[in-house]
Amino acid sequence: MNSYFVYLFFGTFVLEDVALATAMTLVAEGKMSQSLAFWACFGGIAVGDVGIYLMGLAAQKINWLKRFKIYRSALEKINEFGEKASVAELIVISRFIPGTRVITYLLAGLTRYSFWKFNILTVISVAVWVGLMFFGGLALIQKLQQNWIVSVLVLLVLFAVIKKTILPLLNKWDRLVFINSWRKWTHFEFWPAWFFYIPFYFYYAYQSLKTRSFFTPFYVNPAVFNGGILGESKWDFLQYLDPKNPTTLNSVKINKNDSLEIIFKKFQKDQFKYPVILKPDVGQRGFAVRIIRNDEELKTYRSEAQFHLILQSLSQYACEAGLFYIRRPKENKGIIYSITDKKFPYVVGDGKSQLGDLIARDPRARKMLPTYFSRHKDQLDQIIPDQEKYFISECGNHCQGALFFNGRALITDQLTAVVDQISQRLPHFYFGRLDIRYKDSASLLKGLNFEIVEINGAGAEATHIWDPKTTLLEAYKSLFNQWDILFSIGYQLKHDRTLTHQVRIFSFFKESFKVYFRKGKLTTSS
Repeated sequence: MNSYFVYLFFGTFVLEDVALATAMTLVAEGKMSQSLAFWACFGGIAVGDVGIYLMGLAAQKINWLKRFKIYRSALEKINEFGEKASVAELIVISRFIPGTRVITYLLAGLTRYSFWKFNILTVISVAVWVGLMFFGGLALIQKLQQNWIVSVLVLLVLFAVIKKTILPLLNKWDRLVFINSWRKWTHFEFWPAWFFYIPFYFYYAYQSLKTRSFFTPFYVNPAVFNGGILGESKWDFLQYLDPKNPTTLNSVKINKNDSLEIIFKKFQKDQFKYPVILKPDVGQRGFAVRIIRNDEELKTYRSEAQFHLILQSLSQYACEAGLFYIRRPKENKGIIYSITDKKFPYVVGDGKSQLGDLIARDPRARKMLPTYFSRHKDQLDQIIPDQEKYFISECGNHCQGALFFNGRALITDQLTAVVDQISQRLPHFYFGRLDIRYKDSASLLKGLNFEIVEINGAGAEATHIWDPKTTLLEAYKSLFNQWDILFSIGYQLKHDRTLTHQVRIFSFFKESFKVYFRKGKLTTSS
């Protein structure tokens, strides 16, 4: 074996940078091949890194050290740090930031971070680091050191690549998400919203030119903030429902500045009983909808929510649907344009498989693994008993995993008459969707035994298009037709001189920003 190989290998234990510089010099002088120099440095650095990790692991296992209070205290802090931090990312990042590697690898050992995961991360990061030095050359390294902005950008790109391609392979559940990530593109039902709606950006522009106003749809429901295009208050609709009508759920608005004392007074005054629903007064796509079962959960939610809320009784009906309602101005009666029947997906246990594996085997669920795995992250390792149903989504929102089906067969004259009567209680309400809970199909056909959860304005859509059997062409055709009606009603109302309109353009963009860039801990549905 080349004697230089041995010197370089062990030299990395002492001064890594000097060993690398020496290796490149030997290659340049022809005294050592580039491949041999690479393996000498790579092997020495990798072994040294594992040695640092083992030192930390050994220190954690030395019992006599635990007699010292300072050691026990430090160990507690380290374990706490390990729980909060993403150790895998720190291991990779520290390889490229001078002065952080030794302490990070010691911490990995002290916190008993997985030995094989540490080895994989070490091999990859060392290979990248030594590869940059050898094949990028010393000149490139010096240039990066001289230009810190370029260095930071290179490191950010490198970390992003590692985070997206390597780290997900270390954890079983992250690995399944990564492997199945392509499946969401097999049906438009799972496409990202920005991608699915690309044709409608152009269609909106076309309709705006046709009606000579970008804000034509904002006039559709004149009594509601910008027609309910985005950022409308749920209370703007709910406050007009007849509290004595059996379709009305007990609801009250809670202002963001209301104290807990005021909230509990409202709770008692309006005779609420647990469990109840708490949700933002202004929210989209199931944001922060929670089932609250006791005073403690209510206090916790309130402490985290820095916005107006709706407190609502929890419907006891098991089924859920979305009724899309349209009424042309000056017409006495409206129609139910479509019904979306919602089902809650579940997996069935076999007494042997973990919940995560059951979800990953389901043909539809595996297309939404990030959503389901995130919601059930603490239960993924749980074994589900044989023949037991485990619901993986109980929120009637498509992006939260609910199943949507075309419920057109549920539209009857009786149901239409009831929905029309309810909708006409709302001032100048012409276009929107009523999300309801109902007892069963037989009752709903007669317009009986259902409760209104919330009402959405002009920004709502006929969600039956997300039925798995719906083709992309059918979905686009339905939405284009819906938008034709939306612009038509907006144009008619905009020029109705008997109404006073106030389209708040600045407020629209402000609310849009708030809805799409929420801050805080309440980011998922229950």
